[in-house]
Amino acid sequence: MAEKNKDESKGTMTVQEAGHLGGKEVQHQRDLRDRKEVRGQAYDKPGPPEGTAFGIGAVTQALSGLEFPVTKQDLLARAGNQEIEYRKGQPVSLRQIVEDLEDEEFPSMANIVQAVSAALKEEGLSGGEKDEKAA
Repeated sequence: MAEKNKDESKGTMTVQEAGHLGGKEVQHQRDLRDRKEVRGQAYDKPGPPEGTAFGIGAVTQALSGLEFPVTKQDLLARAGNQEIEYRKGQPVSLRQIVEDLEDEEFPSMANIVQAVSAALKEEGLSGGEKDEKAA
């Protein structure tokens, strides 16, 4: 019976060899990810194509490329006359949203998102029903 097992194992890999090859593939996929390549094709960033986002995604797309910290004036300059669709089919002026923000300086995009979300809740464009009941 031992001879039969030897004959069946000819031409196959050992578990260690298979594990080594699998490890090489895993490392290759990690290298692609680290170089921002997926299956050999480069990508800029995850998310919907530019101009197709809604909600806060539309705001962050419209304001992408800012160097932080930024002032409200920097945001107004970047906003220009852009309109975004916070909700599908409901374009709003990004400039008007930025003008309504209370803060004058923003250390990060997260701070902008927080301020914009609060402003849009006040205007009734964001899902702020829970906040209204609590107030």
